[in-house]
Amino acid sequence: MIEEGGPGGCPASREEPRVAHSRTLRFWLDPANIAVRLGQAGPVARTKAGPAVAFQVNDPSLLRKVGCGEDTFQAWSADPCLRDFTGNGFAGSEGQPHRDRRALMKPALAAPRLTALGPSVRDSAERLIADLPTDRPLDIPFEMSRLVAGLVIETVLNSAISPNVLTRLARARSVLSAGVFWRYALSPWPWVPTPRRRAFRRALATLDEAAREVYVRHRPDADGNDVVSLLKRSPDDRPDAALHDVRALLFAGIEATASTFAWACYELDRHPDHQTAIRAEADAVLGADAPPGAVQPRLLPRTAGFVSEVTRLHGIPFLVRRPRQETYVGDQQVPAGALVTLPLGALRRDPARYARPEEFDPLRWAPEARPPLSPAALFPYGLGPRYCPGAAASEIMVPVALASLVRSRTLRTAPPGGTVRVSLELTPMPKGLTMVAAPR
Repeated sequence: MIEEGGPGGCPASREEPRVAHSRTLRFWLDPANIAVRLGQAGPVARTKAGPAVAFQVNDPSLLRKVGCGEDTFQAWSADPCLRDFTGNGFAGSEGQPHRDRRALMKPALAAPRLTALGPSVRDSAERLIADLPTDRPLDIPFEMSRLVAGLVIETVLNSAISPNVLTRLARARSVLSAGVFWRYALSPWPWVPTPRRRAFRRALATLDEAAREVYVRHRPDADGNDVVSLLKRSPDDRPDAALHDVRALLFAGIEATASTFAWACYELDRHPDHQTAIRAEADAVLGADAPPGAVQPRLLPRTAGFVSEVTRLHGIPFLVRRPRQETYVGDQQVPAGALVTLPLGALRRDPARYARPEEFDPLRWAPEARPPLSPAALFPYGLGPRYCPGAAASEIMVPVALASLVRSRTLRTAPPGGTVRVSLELTPMPKGLTMVAAPR
């Protein structure tokens, strides 16, 4: 990420938190820096950092080819080094077994079935937000992980979880995310010691405990066609496949969405005018007397635009693939097992695509904005065969829950002017962000 905290909607007298990043990983965590170099690096750039050699794909057409080419390029979650994490479910499988598991879940997670999800998201979000302490500054990455975990469990997985396990799961998220990041990054060099192995195992045990509780306490829909019911009825002969799928859906649902919420809190403090506008929109749409059909993201355009802009500036900076055998990407020869990076962060800050790319401007996503922008261009849920199966649920859950949060709380950084760092995890988090969530 880049240094932030300049103008853009905040009063000049306010002290804003600055975003810093690791100097050694600046090229990866600074999308603006990548964007500047795109025109100089060519379609595929060979880079080196320590013992690692990576190939960065800068051409959009090649990016799609690599991202969608499952037969040639392996996704990170299928790597053998992560077998204990991904288990026997869809996340760790490839080819036809992966497609079969996704096809099994697809009817339950398709947009037509989720049209009535909005009211339950609003009601669950209001209950979970009521538990946010008001008498002390909050660790925002942790609190947003807890909020999102509760939402995913209650509204997408149709289940419940004890408060103690929910809290431990929210704390385990960052350990798991960072652990998976480093395991995969160092997998070609297994002799390199990985720190916090025991902490990772404890966090994985917590995720397993949460998944089992979700599995056992699951409440099926009347028609029995919700996602967990479909997984339980699957004829798969792999042991624990359904439970591992629940675990994968739970972790994936928390990971990226919690990051979006945490960065949204950061930007809400920096831009109180947008916080006010989202609150007014939420008041008009999310009232308790609103009919079920009225609680929909399409009726929250200001909130949805805010989420898209948060994703544009703070979303995962790159996807990664490894070729199964030696191959060519464009004219560049790439050896088997090499790291191939797809710099989404650079595309999201490309001045040829976005006016004022470094400015936080949710109004660029307004329905009346010209030229019109498509949120799909952000690749918020990946691309190709590994496209997030819960994308439709997320597109409903995130705007409604964020509007519910802003409707009931006012977010302010505490203490003002602190430095917020970008964590080295699967999805970057604002490390060190503490805020007060004062009642409205």
